[in-house]
Amino acid sequence: MKDLLLNYNDLNEASSFRPVLIVHGLFGSSQNWQTFAKRLILNNFRVITVDLRNHGNSFHHDVHNYEEMVSDLTSVIEKLGAPVDIIGHSMGGKSAMLLSCLHPSYVNKLVVLDIAPVKYTHSQLDKVLALLNVDLSSFNKRSDVDRMLSKDIPDKRERSFLMLNLDRKDEALKWKINLNALKRCMPEIMDFPQKNLKFTKPSLFVSGSNSSYIKKEYLRHIKNIFPNYRLEVIRNSGHWIHADNPEDLFLTLRDFFLN
Repeated sequence: MKDLLLNYNDLNEASSFRPVLIVHGLFGSSQNWQTFAKRLILNNFRVITVDLRNHGNSFHHDVHNYEEMVSDLTSVIEKLGAPVDIIGHSMGGKSAMLLSCLHPSYVNKLVVLDIAPVKYTHSQLDKVLALLNVDLSSFNKRSDVDRMLSKDIPDKRERSFLMLNLDRKDEALKWKINLNALKRCMPEIMDFPQKNLKFTKPSLFVSGSNSSYIKKEYLRHIKNIFPNYRLEVIRNSGHWIHADNPEDLFLTLRDFFLN
């Protein structure tokens, strides 16, 4: 996939700091990280936000697994000039972990937000099916799509997050994410490649205080792969730490990157 380059934004390119690459999670995009990226930029960080394959403004492809996502990310890093510091959230965190292990020379410091290198059983397939169940050709207004989605996704915040993927193109509403590929590849997305992986450089795992994604029993898996890791818990936050408590997350990451 070296001929297909992810859509990315290179922000504050004149900074003397090492680039910080931010990798979003499932159903997300670089757009979700613009507010947090601005916070880093105001502190003179150079920030690169990407859209993973089948997300945002990046290309669509039938294959969606961590090996291919790593290949996509290495192409971006090679264009920027390695190494980078990397922040990965959820699915993006798994991609960042695998990239760091397979290409340690490309990564200086690793930050993983609210995910562990394990297989998860709470599939997100129901969200994909809910979006596929909406016949967009029948609607002209986003509010009508939101109302239709509320039957399967009653949580307004979660629905609003998913609705960020709704785009209008040629006067018609379209999903920017490749739902069919995500549906087919969901078992791989929930899994994590079980190889002899190791990354010995500084690694920071960040958990939301109200989240159960990084359980105590997962810490031994983290320690085996990332022996130079530490865990920080951000108060008053769930899985979307960067949205729930951006100030505490920023302070934690700033200290990690600068020390």
